[in-house]
Amino acid sequence: MNRGVRRALGAAVALAVVAGGAACAGGCSGPSCGGPTTPTRTTTAASGPVPLTGGPVLAVKIDNTSSARPRIGLAQADVVYVEPVEGGLTRLLAVFSRHQAAEVGPVRSGRETDVTILANWGKVAFAYSGSSSYTAKVLARGAQVNLSNDQSGRGYRRDHSRPAPYNLIGDPKALLARAGGSVEPGDIGFRYGPATSGGTPATSVTARWPAATVSLRWNAKRGQYLVVTDGRPDVSPSGTQYGASTVVVQYVASKDSGNRDVNGRPTPVEQLVGSGRATVLRGGRVWQGTWSRSGATSPTTFTAGGKVVTFAPQGPVWVLLVPNGQDATVR
Repeated sequence: MNRGVRRALGAAVALAVVAGGAACAGGCSGPSCGGPTTPTRTTTAASGPVPLTGGPVLAVKIDNTSSARPRIGLAQADVVYVEPVEGGLTRLLAVFSRHQAAEVGPVRSGRETDVTILANWGKVAFAYSGSSSYTAKVLARGAQVNLSNDQSGRGYRRDHSRPAPYNLIGDPKALLARAGGSVEPGDIGFRYGPATSGGTPATSVTARWPAATVSLRWNAKRGQYLVVTDGRPDVSPSGTQYGASTVVVQYVASKDSGNRDVNGRPTPVEQLVGSGRATVLRGGRVWQGTWSRSGATSPTTFTAGGKVVTFAPQGPVWVLLVPNGQDATVR
């Protein structure tokens, strides 16, 4: 029996433990949150299909500032994590499996939080443009296959119409070939299917960090929440606005990793193991609930009113990691 069939059978009996990767209030910190090099998988009983079975996984770290516009390839992502970084800014971690973009970027440097986000995906390819020496040691202990541009330029090119460092573009096909052993996704906990009963009408969500704002606004014609970053529509090179079929706000504990960037600013690390509040939007409705993740390699599950919250099967999921105390606005 092949691996895909085994996973499908497992999903039929599996139960979710609400998903993605958020922080724990009591929290773990440092590399221990990133999972061991050879993870032990935990799968609990499932309620709904797990459709992330398209193929080997590629995760790419992408700049989320105005200098990086237009971003490339986000429409093909299965999941896009919005992750706090230094100076109150955010970066994106876009994860691809069912579909791969022709190109993706601009690619930027990795962070400690990436290790924990990817720990329950399995041994997946991770493309990034380098890291601090501190972060490099953390990344080396993770389960992911590191594909840093500063180790080898294979799979990357420079777009000289863009200013550096916002001009590093990744070639997913070449990056996956370079990774060699990148696997299909494990059970990260997300459940897809018809909308969970309940919820209340809501057409937008706005999350704010000290130096960044991301809004997603429901568009019934598209059947997606369209992305607005720092007050401007976030569009592809062709001019199409990026969108999400499901939006998740995970409220997480955020700690100082002890690392400093070149400007002396502390690097935050999000505590993604434990439990906390969660908000899920799909189809113009919102569910207020909780997330839970028992270990770095365990699924993250999302529940509301004692029921697993299901995600829309047909499009990207955007997960906004919002530090506790910085509430997102839902309207």
